[in-house]
Amino acid sequence: MLSSFYIFSSRGDILLKEKYRNDIPEEYANCVISSILKCKQGTNPPCVKSNGIQGFSIKREKVIYMVLSKREIPTLSVIQFLDSFYSLLRNFCGGATEDHISKNLLLIYELMTECVDNGFMKTTSTEQIRHTVYADPVVTKVNPKYEVRKPGPFGMEKVLVPNSAAERPLVKSRSQQIIKTAEVFVDVFEKLTAHFDKEGQIQRFHLHGCIQLKSFIVHNHQLLVSLEDNLKQEAMKGLYFDNYEFDNCVDFKTFEKNRSFIVHPTQGEIKAMTYSLENPVLLPFRLIANVQESDQNRDCDLTLKLSCNLPSSVEALNIILHIPVSSSTRNLMQQFSKFQNSAEFLRKERKIVWKLKKLPGQEEVVGKFKLIEALQVPANRLEMGPVSLEFEVSNTTCSGLGIRNLKAEDPSGKPIALQKWVRYVTVAQSYVFQI
Repeated sequence: MLSSFYIFSSRGDILLKEKYRNDIPEEYANCVISSILKCKQGTNPPCVKSNGIQGFSIKREKVIYMVLSKREIPTLSVIQFLDSFYSLLRNFCGGATEDHISKNLLLIYELMTECVDNGFMKTTSTEQIRHTVYADPVVTKVNPKYEVRKPGPFGMEKVLVPNSAAERPLVKSRSQQIIKTAEVFVDVFEKLTAHFDKEGQIQRFHLHGCIQLKSFIVHNHQLLVSLEDNLKQEAMKGLYFDNYEFDNCVDFKTFEKNRSFIVHPTQGEIKAMTYSLENPVLLPFRLIANVQESDQNRDCDLTLKLSCNLPSSVEALNIILHIPVSSSTRNLMQQFSKFQNSAEFLRKERKIVWKLKKLPGQEEVVGKFKLIEALQVPANRLEMGPVSLEFEVSNTTCSGLGIRNLKAEDPSGKPIALQKWVRYVTVAQSYVFQI
């Protein structure tokens, strides 16, 4: 049973608040709220308790969703409710950034009152709620474009599409209920965990991926999704997954035979398929490190060579290397083999942050760092490393999974015209090298 529901901005300002029950004193509520808001980014606990009050929160796109309760409620059920509510906002408003929320306060307030009845969590199903909400969404204009792939005469071709194309409201206003063009947006999203030893051998690997669909078609139509192996390695006879699961709206009877499945789309974004791999297929980066001690002083030279193993047609973007150094390091000098590089020495945090805007596939970059007074005692050498890597890769997957075809059919099985957009994104969750 929930007592109140809050939505906070990235600065900690209240964007929306709904109070369902008057069973929590204001000073107790403020104590729990301040405890959650003071947590550093990335360290927000799902549940905070104080004075017998429970505070549950999640952070999505720099916006904090928080509920308070005086009753003992399972943390998992409340977090699932908040996450579903966040997805509900995306369906109704086209997005859930602070700008989307600020322009749709009335609409979101209606959703907050419909999803919770006198403190009891109700449904967050778009299908059930869309008929009870009367406010029209205010569309937020987005100028940047992103790159997707759509079928063309020569296979899947790259096309620039405005962000607003995929992030427009799924639930249209009552004056725009008729779907004029059948469209489907597919995001194949993968997160990598890879740990390497000093010799560059893989110690740990895990890949978690999902196929996320957002469709703008009539609800009783169905989608046929066919997969392919983009890597086309001779050693691989086809796509292999250690584990995979499908959404309830997916018919996967033919998946084992021909790597295809049928989706009966519901309103909203759905994770049609989630999968995982425990053995490496494609490792996007390799790092070779060399530490050279000086015989004349206490300085040392650190040389890092980062190699990109991606296809030559693909670029890795927003690459950041976090390089811990010894606590005695006072300063550094740097030199790079490519432009668009920058490195900053954070002395208090005892690390170097090396940033690269991009690195094309099958290329490498070398960074040379002279660490001033880094080795005052032999034990300082043990303080160096490991190096952690952040990156983002588009238009390829490290599992080899690709969307071969997308088809839409009406209830009678007749094919219908469909506008298709496919986007691939791979990011690092924990990519670490020992040096």
